[in-house]
Amino acid sequence: MTIRKQWLIALILTAALSVVVNSFVFSLLINRYFVNYTEEQYEDHFSQIITYAKTALKDDNFSIEQIESQLESHLSDPIIRIRLYDRNLVLLVDVDEPAEIIDNMMRNNMMNRMMNRMTNDFTNETETLDIIDNGVLLGKITITRYSSIGNSFGTRMFRAALITYSIISFGLVLIFIVLAGSKISKVLSTDLANTAEMAMGIDLGKGFERKTSRIEEIRIIQTSLEALNTRLKMKQKARKRFVDELIHQARTPLTILKNHLEAIDDGIIDMTRDEIKTCELQIDNLTSIISDLSNIVDVGKDEIILNIEEFEFHQLISQIIAGIKIQFDKKHIDLELLSVKKVYIKSDKYKLSQSIYNILTNAYKFTEPNGTVTVKYEAIHNQLIIDIEDSGAGIPKDEIVKIFDAYHSGESHKTTGEGLGLYIAKENVEALGGSINVESDFGKGSQFIITIPYTILDNNI
Repeated sequence: MTIRKQWLIALILTAALSVVVNSFVFSLLINRYFVNYTEEQYEDHFSQIITYAKTALKDDNFSIEQIESQLESHLSDPIIRIRLYDRNLVLLVDVDEPAEIIDNMMRNNMMNRMMNRMTNDFTNETETLDIIDNGVLLGKITITRYSSIGNSFGTRMFRAALITYSIISFGLVLIFIVLAGSKISKVLSTDLANTAEMAMGIDLGKGFERKTSRIEEIRIIQTSLEALNTRLKMKQKARKRFVDELIHQARTPLTILKNHLEAIDDGIIDMTRDEIKTCELQIDNLTSIISDLSNIVDVGKDEIILNIEEFEFHQLISQIIAGIKIQFDKKHIDLELLSVKKVYIKSDKYKLSQSIYNILTNAYKFTEPNGTVTVKYEAIHNQLIIDIEDSGAGIPKDEIVKIFDAYHSGESHKTTGEGLGLYIAKENVEALGGSINVESDFGKGSQFIITIPYTILDNNI
């Protein structure tokens, strides 16, 4: 059952119950008031009839016609017949309510059927009283009325009218409720249907047009759905960026492994112990990348997990340079490590090496053949400062602020790639509590400076 039907049924039942209860209470109170009024009127008529009968029987100047006319004026519900006798019980006057009057009251009336059933149940009651004046019997009078004043014809008509008009009012209210309820439920169901379309569009990943509801609760739901859609899009975008980063990061060790294996196969280099360590480092890097795949479910969270370990930095940077030197040699670019100082630090070995790889790869792209790339480092005030400088194309000043943005490719140079290398480098360095800065002279080269905190465990020249 749709919510529109449920709402309409609930509204009709509530309205019906309200009308029935109100009609019952209202009818009960009015009926009680009318019965009390009828009883008071009967007492007044009864007293007046007795007083007039005593006067008429004492005064011989009253004619029979006058007495009949006066007594007929007291034929008021519930009194239906009055008979007056003299002291010898001779009937002087007999007046009653003509049946035609009752028939005329019931004819062409909405309550005809109801009153016909009620009339069949009428019973009469006759009350006889002696008319006495100063101990002398003047005559007798009999008054016939309905057995119960509360069950009189007028009272029953009034009660029937209450029931009839209660039914009519219930019908009118019901019609109004159906019309108003249909309108309201249509608006409600339409707004809910639009909201359901929003939810379905979000679920299917399709676009949707919000049709703002006039109902506050539905507006809140629509706003929540829009916020949810925004979060899902952000998470989807973050997941895409995360996957792109993994692909970008995996490309470097795979390229290095490919170049070294080809060089070994061509006899350019020998399979030495250092060469094996270089390949092992790339395999370790690939292992770390594969391990990060488990984080794709939680992508979008601000938390970055670091794998802190103790290592000697000169050995690490030497392995990095040895890994990509073949690639540089093929392009006739001189890659040189200028520092030889051993420095033991505690940091995330993979994130730091990935940042250095990305900056060196970036230098490789923008350095022409016969160019130079130098790497040096120094320890100053519990900080490790890594300086990577190239003689490449340089970066225009208006682009320096953009080079660390995700998916940014230099506008002044036509290069291939996703534009994620420097973005990943900056993210990694900042995760290590450090910073990365760049100085560049367009057309002459660039200098990248990585600064990270560390703890010197041993310091040997």
